[in-house]
Amino acid sequence: MSNPRLLVICHGFPPYHGGAELAAGYLAREAARDGWAVDVLTSDLGGRLPAEETRDGAAIRRIRAPKKEWTRHTAAELGRFYLAARRAVDRFAGPPPDRVLAHFSFPAGLLARRLKRRHGIPYAVVLHGSDVPGYQPERFGLLYAALKPVVRRVWRDAHRVIAVSDSLRDLALRTWPGGSISVIPNGVDTELFRPAGPRPAGDAPLRVIAAAQLIERKGLRHLVAALAGEERLALCGTGPQEAELRALAASRGMQDRVEFAGAVSPADMPARLQGADVFALPSLQEGLPLALLEAMASGLAVIATPVGGIPSVLRDGENALLVEPGRPDAIRAALDRLRDPGLRKRLGAAARRAAMEHDWSAAWRRYREALSNTGT
Repeated sequence: MSNPRLLVICHGFPPYHGGAELAAGYLAREAARDGWAVDVLTSDLGGRLPAEETRDGAAIRRIRAPKKEWTRHTAAELGRFYLAARRAVDRFAGPPPDRVLAHFSFPAGLLARRLKRRHGIPYAVVLHGSDVPGYQPERFGLLYAALKPVVRRVWRDAHRVIAVSDSLRDLALRTWPGGSISVIPNGVDTELFRPAGPRPAGDAPLRVIAAAQLIERKGLRHLVAALAGEERLALCGTGPQEAELRALAASRGMQDRVEFAGAVSPADMPARLQGADVFALPSLQEGLPLALLEAMASGLAVIATPVGGIPSVLRDGENALLVEPGRPDAIRAALDRLRDPGLRKRLGAAARRAAMEHDWSAAWRRYREALSNTGT
């Protein structure tokens, strides 16, 4: 297939901050570098972004769709984007794509299925987590019951269904028993995310960073509850748990040591990570988070939980310290161990080596193979 044309559909796209949406941006960039003509169909985030622009070689078209917050789409906002984008799909014009890469089963997967049924264009759908029934019951519990038959149709009609971790594939197969789902882990930009220079010797406080939505699934209250020493914590992200986390930090007398950094832009994250000693991700449930891979590429010592796709890249005592989910005491013990600069250096160097095996160009090669062999 020479000079193939790829349409990427995702409800969010850079400079939007979400991990899966950033992954969509990286894959679009790699496809363009590989000689594919790349078009993107996404949301304008409630008028915050231009209707059209070219970014990293991809031609982006943003559909007008109401949205309240910069990050984290509600179910209603996803539905509104679907309805607006469906009208654009129905008026499909211009050079048709050879393939469609849909990020999330809904709304992107449903839009890709509509394109296939109307124009015969094959599509691959990428499962990132929240689009798989059962992944976030506290957020989409009632909606999942209604979406199960919808996502089964999207997956059944796709030429490829791709999950970002083994555990996510296994969860999806509960909804689609006997289905065929490949696994392609997320990648990381190992040039952008690099280790900082040596930290000056001394007894400065341990600098801990977490980059995640402030939601229960990320286990951040257990991280805040573990704070008892001289460390300082930066929480990069927004979400409904912020007030609870602020109150918890205050109750422990740590309010001056916990920074709520808000939605840090992707351009600022490399410097944020380079300014830290330890990355913490005490999740109760995960796929394979992009933020984790970025921290590993930055050469940080990592404290994480062995959930979802995390054990596929981290080994306890080899390139990270893995702790049982929901255990502040275990996080506390790990923080105490990481006061040793020698241990931090060893774990961080091993994490960087592991991240180098997951650069985005390698991830794109696997996607290219999947897309190129979809048939017609």
